[in-house]
Amino acid sequence: MRVASGGLGAGTVGLALLVYAVLVLARIPEIVLQGRLWAEEGAIFFANAWNLDPVHALAMPVGGYLNLVANGATLAARYAVPLADAPYVTIAVALLFQLVPPLILLTARDQWLEPWPVRLAGMGLLLFVPGSDEIWLQTLHSQFELALAGGLILALEVPPGSRLLFGLFLLVLAPLCGPGAIALAPLFLLRLLLERTSGRLLQVVALGCGSALQVLGFFSLGGGRALTLNPALLLSVVTVKDLVVPFTGLTREASWVTALQSQIAAGHDPFLAIAAPLVVFGIVAAVAWGSGNRPALWLLAGAAATALSAYLGALDGALAIIDLRAGARYAFVPVSLTGLAFLALSAGRAPWRWPAAAVCAWLLLVGARAYTRPWPPVAHGPSWREQVALWQADPSYAIHLWPSPWVLRLAPK
Repeated sequence: MRVASGGLGAGTVGLALLVYAVLVLARIPEIVLQGRLWAEEGAIFFANAWNLDPVHALAMPVGGYLNLVANGATLAARYAVPLADAPYVTIAVALLFQLVPPLILLTARDQWLEPWPVRLAGMGLLLFVPGSDEIWLQTLHSQFELALAGGLILALEVPPGSRLLFGLFLLVLAPLCGPGAIALAPLFLLRLLLERTSGRLLQVVALGCGSALQVLGFFSLGGGRALTLNPALLLSVVTVKDLVVPFTGLTREASWVTALQSQIAAGHDPFLAIAAPLVVFGIVAAVAWGSGNRPALWLLAGAAATALSAYLGALDGALAIIDLRAGARYAFVPVSLTGLAFLALSAGRAPWRWPAAAVCAWLLLVGARAYTRPWPPVAHGPSWREQVALWQADPSYAIHLWPSPWVLRLAPK
């Protein structure tokens, strides 16, 4: 599957992105209507922007790594607008980064993406990811959108001209916002060794430079993070996050999840939870390999790398995220890439294309249902302007953030 000669026009791409942006904004209206800083985005990043000089605030690592987008966006929110309007800067920046993966998909000229229903389904798979409301319209987790962009760049053919330069910029920036994109570095190197093209070399250099700067200059393992080296535990996380949630949705019945946690905590290995991802993803990978579907193989490889990285270093450990909701952000990239792998198979050779298309349709249905039912702590919260007014009347007041009990304490300026 190589690059096709055609592609979508600028007007079509612009219109598609506009519709996508409207759907992003419309999902949780209170974010836009009331203004919102999310958890650490307000309590730590905006507080740093408020209290520190700009250079130190921009280069301040939080949680063991530099998050350049969150640092930069909260700095802009601090200095560019009045305090009452600060969330609208971070919301706008976050929206721009949520548009990056669909932009890459829309502008790619890979042959398997040529039919417009395939590209449309791809946008749906990026938009309708169960649990993605945790990363919605806030810059703290724009790092996951950038890691997803890295996975797409890995799987797609190298574009020419300005689109290549844009991709290189993203590959430098992504690892400077979080460790997720760094996990893709070995795969970029492998693709370079297989293809030996100048474009792949530039991608490796770009990702390598950003990764080296993050690891050597900012990264540290701490702050509640510890490497989880238990294969049974990691495979159980994959079962919950990458199979159960995307294929069944965020159901209310979670007693079996609690039982699974208890079983693992007691030192028992849950056979079904361990075997399920090995069997399911093993079959999908074998189909992709046997049919020569390179995009699907690279998408699956990217999903595996980002899942391993996220679950290995999850905050509070992997056991804590064996849950339908907890740590949903860690699954966003692997679930998105896996969905697109099925999409690539659906655009490939028979007889696998029709079962893969059915899987894509099911993922879209489950995801669309989750899209219409965002998690209440993400969908509702206090009005930022009202909170700022209370602080202005009493500077000792702690501004309440989303979700409770996060608060922001500001010294008068």
